[in-house]
Amino acid sequence: MSATQLPIIDLNELDNPETQADFYKKLRFIAREIGFFYLVGHNFTPETREQLLAITKQFFALPKDAKEQISMSHSRHFRGYTASTQESTRNQPDFREQIDIGEELPALQLTDQDPIWLNLQGPNQWPQALPELKTQALAWQKEMRDIAIKLIKAFLVALELPENSFDSVTAEPAQHLLKLIHYPARTDNHEGEQGVGAHKDAGILTLLWQDNSGGLQVETDNGWIDVAPLEDAFVVNIGEVFELATNGYLRANVHQVVRGKNSDSRYSIAYFITPSVFADEVPLLPLPSYLAQQALGPDSDPLNPLFTNLGKNVIKGRLRSHLSVTRQFYPHEYEQIINNSNIV
Repeated sequence: MSATQLPIIDLNELDNPETQADFYKKLRFIAREIGFFYLVGHNFTPETREQLLAITKQFFALPKDAKEQISMSHSRHFRGYTASTQESTRNQPDFREQIDIGEELPALQLTDQDPIWLNLQGPNQWPQALPELKTQALAWQKEMRDIAIKLIKAFLVALELPENSFDSVTAEPAQHLLKLIHYPARTDNHEGEQGVGAHKDAGILTLLWQDNSGGLQVETDNGWIDVAPLEDAFVVNIGEVFELATNGYLRANVHQVVRGKNSDSRYSIAYFITPSVFADEVPLLPLPSYLAQQALGPDSDPLNPLFTNLGKNVIKGRLRSHLSVTRQFYPHEYEQIINNSNIV
């Protein structure tokens, strides 16, 4: 890796007996040193990508009232549309609009005694004006999940662990999140430059496709570097769950999107594979001793502390980022956030 370029991992090398050992070695090194890489060789067709991108652009071009028909404020499951500046990172507004789409499942029948994070399972909201968005988005989720599961197993083998060591965390019913994202053009230089603020991803793995606009940055030991678009490549990064499970051997790195002066609109499609809502604690994986000695412990963000309970970690991030939903459906937790108390 150069100072300005992420490393590249070719997934085809995993399936080739002659390159497989080298693939695992590179994956383990990259995950330890930076936690971000470009993924090629995934066999995900450009046509599939362009179809979802086109329908995504059509949605964000709709009038405001049409988009608000599927506002996340209608969903206790944190699904639907969020307008620009209505989500925040580190208590600062993000200048992006997006649709959050989870696994299409019925809501669970819950009581007040059930854990709050079980509310994360539930139906999505879909725009009536663009019925094909549902078909394309759910198909994208399925393909991304297959790639993500393959990568998770590869990480485990690279760490000399059984490839099924995380099966309880990724068990059905599937839990994942697809974000269709639009960063509006920044023509007024007095507008905020924060597309999305500096953060770590809370899940297991993230697979991101970004257009050619640029703006994504990752924090390294040498400072921030630009994650330039690479044709037909996904940007993959490790989430906090994997960091916790390996006691910090795998690195969940801080990243952000910056809206430069006089920048054009930017579109991206982010897929997050997340733990099952029925999983309990983050499993501490028994690394070989020579790897365990290199694990320095998870690097927790003091402004967003980690829990070892999987459900708490996921719901915490949603409650803090989407205060309009929290205020409406989770008033007790809303008061805790406003008063800077611990939540869940």
